[in-house]
Amino acid sequence: MSTIKGLTASQVNYDGSNLRVAIVHARWNTAVIEALVAGAVAKLKEKGVKESNIVIESVPGSYELPFAVSRMIPGSHIQAGSNVADLLGGLSFGAVSPKQPSRTNTPGPASGGLNQPFDAVIAIGVLIKGATMHFEYICESVSHALMKIQLDTGVPVIFGVLTALTDDQALERAGLGRGDNKGHNHGEDWGLAAVEMGSHVLLMGASGSGKTSMRSLIFSNNPASLTARLGATIDVEQNHVRFLGDLILNLWDCGGQDSFMDTYLSTQRATIFQQVGVMIYVFDVESREMNKDLEYYRDCLGWLRHYSPEAAVFLLVHKMDLVREPRQHTFEKKKQELQDASGDTEMTVFGTSIYDESLYRAWSNIVHTLIPNASILSKHLTTFGAACSATEVILFEKTTFLVIATSSSGSESPSSSSDFGDTSSIQLDGKRYERTSELIKAFKHSCSRVREDFRSLEMELNDFTAVLDEMTRNTYVMIIVHDPTIGLFIFGPRSQRLANGQGFSEVAALKLNIRLARRKFEELQSDSLVS
Repeated sequence: MSTIKGLTASQVNYDGSNLRVAIVHARWNTAVIEALVAGAVAKLKEKGVKESNIVIESVPGSYELPFAVSRMIPGSHIQAGSNVADLLGGLSFGAVSPKQPSRTNTPGPASGGLNQPFDAVIAIGVLIKGATMHFEYICESVSHALMKIQLDTGVPVIFGVLTALTDDQALERAGLGRGDNKGHNHGEDWGLAAVEMGSHVLLMGASGSGKTSMRSLIFSNNPASLTARLGATIDVEQNHVRFLGDLILNLWDCGGQDSFMDTYLSTQRATIFQQVGVMIYVFDVESREMNKDLEYYRDCLGWLRHYSPEAAVFLLVHKMDLVREPRQHTFEKKKQELQDASGDTEMTVFGTSIYDESLYRAWSNIVHTLIPNASILSKHLTTFGAACSATEVILFEKTTFLVIATSSSGSESPSSSSDFGDTSSIQLDGKRYERTSELIKAFKHSCSRVREDFRSLEMELNDFTAVLDEMTRNTYVMIIVHDPTIGLFIFGPRSQRLANGQGFSEVAALKLNIRLARRKFEELQSDSLVS
């Protein structure tokens, strides 16, 4: 029977090669449990998780799962920072069966990957309703307890507890159905979920540096004038931001108060700095405690390099609007200071303000590094732009209006000031992308205030034409044309060009080109989101 249930397959191929994942399972209903555990392990391996980084433990029943998970997470942190060989500090759980031995005595730090704390934990159990209220009590208690553990620790806990009314329901959810319908092994879904939730983007900086304001401006579409009412971040605020539809940014906004920073660098460093894809560190340009800020930064950088050596580092010198002229001199001075503090670490420094386009420039570059194979989009935008006789073509993310690709023929980042296309006789502003983002987001906000939807933008002036319209369900495209002689292009394997003299205005021709290219760019976007 067809159903709408189940995990929707993500278009992102998440890389789990650097992840360490724990599986804790009950031993009740062993036949179903073994299939679920095997399904989870198979998907973890399929996504690149090393077998040595998959730790499997068992407990008598589902009611014991929260206790075991709550012990394993801090146990892995202790192991990561010491030579303790026993993962659970002396607490030993049983094995699932002689065929599936437990991996309790995982080696200490000397063994490479096994000294890492867990990036995710999968809790697997099978509860089948009986003749008493026992079933209801355990279901509710276990569900609430596992949710509380992941919220308290910041480590994703995948809920893999089946709550079936009959034996057949449990068997079908493990792919072991007795009839023609064998069902689907949900352990596979839990393995995929663990890999997806494993890595994160780290946003750090001293309290008051402006992290919360910039996050609100970029991801919540709030205008700069409203950010003053936002409060400071307390501890770690985690946000799973959807970008390009299926690319999920697991953003950790870390409170910058001294007490929190000290905790991050001592007892929580394995949790905070493990499996980081990007660290964004924000400095207040007018901070009166720059020496302390730099000391915290150096310590954070050291632990980042220890736990996530491949992470990209971006430094934002924020609140540049408060600097008296000349701003460029102040920025260069701060940039040199940060480079000296970073040592040999490769990093990128931006001067930013929530009141101009500089914040969009910085975040466009940051997000561009998180889009796998983004150069593919730029390549095809160049082809599309040539077909339209366009000076350049820019692709914006639909929600944030950050620049994700341009019609660059090279490998420049999306906010590069280089010119694209045949622009030898055209003077282009190096800040044009970010200014466009800023203006469009402000216009969208104005539309929302009068309860109108923003759809597209068309401009026909004496020296150029610009059209902004939806390219895919998650992007907008802007085409800039200085050449009045434009052709139509059917984007695909059977491309053909039609002359402009067939009754099409310049704007109409550009909009038709966009419509014809949409299907192809939907495919390109899906193909590009492969890590």
